[in-house]
Amino acid sequence: MDSRFSKQPQRRRALCLAIGLLLAGSAPAVLAQNAAPSSNATINLIRLMVKKGLITQADADGLIAEANAEAEQARKTQASSAVAANDGVQPGDVRVPYVPQSVRNEIREQVKQEVIAQARSEHWAQPDALPEWLDRIAWSGDLRVRDEGRYFSRGNSPYFIDYAALNRGGPFDVNQIGRGVNPPIANTQQNRPNILSIQAHLGVDVKLGDTVTAGVRIGSGNDNNPVSTTQALGGGLAKKNLWLDRAWLRWQPVEWGAIVAGRFANPFFVTDLIYSPELNFDGIAGQGHWKLGSDIDGFVNGGLFPVQYAGNDTPSQAFGYQKNRSDQKWLSAVQLGAHWKIDEDMQWSAALAYYYYDKMRGRLSEPCPIYTGINFCSTDADAPQYMQKGNSVFLLRNIVPDPASPGNYAQPQLVGLAYDYHLLNLASQFDFAVGSTPVRVQADYVRNMAYHEKEAFKRYPDGLGQPVNNYEAASSPTETGAYKSGAVGWLLRGILGNPSPMKAHDWNVAFGYKYLQPDAVLDGLTDPNFHLGGTNAKGFIVSADYGIAERTWLSARYFNAKQVFGPPLSIDVVQLEINSKF
Repeated sequence: MDSRFSKQPQRRRALCLAIGLLLAGSAPAVLAQNAAPSSNATINLIRLMVKKGLITQADADGLIAEANAEAEQARKTQASSAVAANDGVQPGDVRVPYVPQSVRNEIREQVKQEVIAQARSEHWAQPDALPEWLDRIAWSGDLRVRDEGRYFSRGNSPYFIDYAALNRGGPFDVNQIGRGVNPPIANTQQNRPNILSIQAHLGVDVKLGDTVTAGVRIGSGNDNNPVSTTQALGGGLAKKNLWLDRAWLRWQPVEWGAIVAGRFANPFFVTDLIYSPELNFDGIAGQGHWKLGSDIDGFVNGGLFPVQYAGNDTPSQAFGYQKNRSDQKWLSAVQLGAHWKIDEDMQWSAALAYYYYDKMRGRLSEPCPIYTGINFCSTDADAPQYMQKGNSVFLLRNIVPDPASPGNYAQPQLVGLAYDYHLLNLASQFDFAVGSTPVRVQADYVRNMAYHEKEAFKRYPDGLGQPVNNYEAASSPTETGAYKSGAVGWLLRGILGNPSPMKAHDWNVAFGYKYLQPDAVLDGLTDPNFHLGGTNAKGFIVSADYGIAERTWLSARYFNAKQVFGPPLSIDVVQLEINSKF
C-alpha cells in the first residue's frame, strides 16, 4: 500500500485521540493504566503530544512543571484525608490528579489549531482529497438595488432631436419634417421619479498556471450598451436579461509586466470624466510597473481596442466594389504615470495619457440615388454604433434628388460624427489623512487635439456635412443661433472618509464639479448618470456612502447638470441605493 495512505490515517487517529483525551473525563485514567514511563497521566499525555509534533518541547516543559506541582499538592491532600473517609477506591484503580482548567484549555486550543491546519492542507472534508482545481478558482460578485428620480426644468427647450435614437431606428426621412412627421425627440420637460432598478455581476477568475489567469463575468443590463449594466425593474414583471460582461486571458511572464486580451475592465488610471465607471474594453492591453525610487513606483498602460467595423457583407444589397471597405475604427492608447508614497498616510498618483480614436469622424457619402430603390449609401457604416448626446453630428448621406420630383423626394438619413477624437488626458489623485479620517482629492483634464471648428464648415462643398446640432438657443424648431462647441473637459472632486466602504460604519461624503464641452470626448462612452449621459454638460455631483454591515453599504447621489452651449437643458438626477459586494 502507498505510504501516503498508511501514514495519514495514523496521524489523524493520533490527533483525534489527543482531542478525545482532553474532552473525556475518564480518558486520563485509561492512559495512565497503559503508559509505563510515568505514574502521572498528564505528563504521559504531554510527552505523547511532543512526540506527535503537536506542541513544542519548551511548551511541554512548562506544562510538566505545572502538572508535577499539582500532583504533589494532590498527594498531600489525599494523605491527610485518607483516614477520615473511605472514598470507595477499589484495588487496581489508578488515581489521577486534577488537571487545572486553564491547562486543559491551553492544550485543547493548541490541538485544535494543529488539527484545523492539517485538515485544510490535506482536505479532510471528504474521504478523498478535494480536486486540485478548486484551489485555483476565485469567485466574486456584486448586487445593487437603486431608486432613481430624473427631474427636468420646465424652462428646457422641447426641440431636442434624439440623434442616437434616429440612428438606431433609421434611416429617417428628414423630408417628412415639413409634413409634420417628427424624428425621435428627447424628453426634456417631463419628470421621471421613482425608477426602480437593479445591477448584478457574477464573475470567476481561474489560475491556469504560474503565469496565466482567465476570467469570465456575467452582468445584468437593459441592453448591450457599453456604459451601464443597470436593469430597470417592472416591465410586466418579466424576467431580466444576462449579458457576457467580461471574458479575458491574462499572461504575466515577468513580475513587472502583463498582457491581457479579450473583454476586460478599464486598464487605465482614470476618473469618470472621460469614461463611464462601468465601461469595459475589447481588445488587448499591456501593463507594466517599475521602481523609480525608494518611494516612487512608475507604471505604463497601453493597448489596441476595436471600436467599430462593418460586417463582411455590408451593405447586403450591394455588388462588388459597392461593399464597404474595411475601414475599421480603432482606439490606440498609451498612458505613463507614477505613484509617490510620500509617507504612511499620504500618496500622490498622476498619469498622462493619449487616446487616439482612428477614423471616428464620418464621411459624406458618394452621390446616392435613393430614388432608384436602393436602401444604402456608401458611408452608412460611419454612423456610430452607440451614442448618447452632445457630440456634433451631421447628415451622412449625399442624396441625389429624384428627377421625377426634384422639389419633393425622399431623404432618409443617418448621422455621423463631425470630428475626430484624439484625446490628451492628465489625471491626478492625492490621498492623505486628517487625523484618522482619509481624504482624497481628484483632478482630471482632457482636450481633444483633433478638434478644429472651422473644418466642420469647410470640409464639404455646398454646405453639405455641416453640424446639425449644438446651435444656440432656439425659440422654434426652425430657428437656430450661432454654432457652439468646444474641445475641453475637466473634473475636480474631494472625498472625505473611506472611498470604498466595506465594513459597518465606514462612511464618506464627496463633492465634485464636472465640465465637458460638446466635442471634448466621445459622448457614447461617458458616465450615463451625469446629465443622463453624453457631453455638453456642466454641474455639481454630491454623494454619500455609509456601511451598514460587512460588505454592504447605503449610497445617495445628486447630479445637478445643465448644458454648456446651445438651448437650455437642465437635468437633476437623484439616486438612493443599497449595495453589496462578495
